[in-house]
Amino acid sequence: MRFEEIPGLLALKEILVLSHQRNHMAHAQLFSGQEGGAALPLAIAYATYLLCENKASADACGSCSACQKMAKHIHPDVHYFFPSSKSEKEDGKQQTRVSEVWRKFIIEQPYAVLGDLISVLDTENKQNQISKEEAKKIVRTVSMKSFEGGLKILIIWYPEKMNSAAANAILKVLEEPPENTLYLMVTYHYEDLLTTIISRLQLVTIPSFSEGELTGYLVNNHGATAENAIKAYRFSNGSLPKAVADLEEDNEDELHWFIDWMRNCIGAKYDFLSQMSEKFKQISRAKQQIKMRWALEMIRNAILVKGAEDLISAQGAERVFILKFSNAINLQGLELIYKDISETLYYLERHAHPQMAQLALSIRLSHIIRANRG
Repeated sequence: MRFEEIPGLLALKEILVLSHQRNHMAHAQLFSGQEGGAALPLAIAYATYLLCENKASADACGSCSACQKMAKHIHPDVHYFFPSSKSEKEDGKQQTRVSEVWRKFIIEQPYAVLGDLISVLDTENKQNQISKEEAKKIVRTVSMKSFEGGLKILIIWYPEKMNSAAANAILKVLEEPPENTLYLMVTYHYEDLLTTIISRLQLVTIPSFSEGELTGYLVNNHGATAENAIKAYRFSNGSLPKAVADLEEDNEDELHWFIDWMRNCIGAKYDFLSQMSEKFKQISRAKQQIKMRWALEMIRNAILVKGAEDLISAQGAERVFILKFSNAINLQGLELIYKDISETLYYLERHAHPQMAQLALSIRLSHIIRANRG
């Protein structure tokens, strides 16, 4: 991963490069951004740049031995730590398997979130965290010499998932690291970190992708039309993998699903809503979330229609339904629907039971719709 592979964020990339060139690089940095954003790719690109043997003025060369190792995530002086359900007594084979899964995972999904890794490791029903034993491994890694005689880099993904024992275990090495050691922590909820941890880190705030950055990436790298790229950006809330996933979905199918869902809610057809929730459980978590984001965008457009119909870009059957739905429900009802769908999406992203979550939401929406008819 190189800086040029990450859309936009030019000012931040320049700051990272200059911190090295001017020898103002903090030994422990906290890359804080939104899930699905550039925090982890930037940390990896930064590590690649720092280790590159033939640095250009603004990026790694991409062809030297260090860059090639970084591209495969096998550089011996870059160590990754992340939440998992690994037991303290796991054997070497299990450790090797997790490491191999991680390398393949991060190559294929550099913008991934923890839920994606949990699905790949099949540990959804286990406690995924950075344990005290893992923190001890961090301390041992810090104490080792660099394999290639240069900088040693520790990339810690989701440090907010450290339990208190783990966080306390690494406090001292954060404060007094060995020479030529760099910590790059990648967080999405840095307020959940211990204040004593935060105080030892230089905060690097990673902004969300702008509409232009994300839509340009979708057009240039995924062959999206400008219209579809804009729509995907709106569904994604700035998350690159969510935007890409939306492009790969059949939007017409999502529209039919949403129309059926709302009609059953309007008619209080709980038997059909129960059947829909059963089918909802059977699709992948990624598709469940896509459907909810689609629903949010539809409701958002229905709210916009109340004040400025020209602001919505939907056309055809999608536009027809939005106009009818907006006319059928008052503004207060639409805002309540948006709030409930948004909350359900939040819980689904954190592994709520999909069937129960969707059915409970359907029942609430049915009550809201019938109480707020336009």
